[in-house]
Amino acid sequence: MSAKAPLNQVTLNPLDLRDQEQFITANQTAFNYGALEEFGLRDDHFEEDGNVISRDTIREAISAGTAFRIIADGKPAGGVVIRTAETGVTWISSL
Repeated sequence: MSAKAPLNQVTLNPLDLRDQEQFITANQTAFNYGALEEFGLRDDHFEEDGNVISRDTIREAISAGTAFRIIADGKPAGGVVIRTAETGVTWISSL
């Protein structure tokens, strides 16, 4: 097994509204993977058919905060939606 190379540069790029649908789909995929694969199915609560988190929940988070793409060494590595200091981070997910 080889060790991962350290990241040299991580940036947050504001989400381009033209990429919003892909951002939503990627976040649903990441949430499903985390909830179903990494932690195992603990209950059968799905906000939307087959998805742990619904498109509407993600859209509401984007509307209430600021969405960013996480870029690591020039490649997409995830996404984040951040709200004001009083409410903190809505979520972080890897793509």
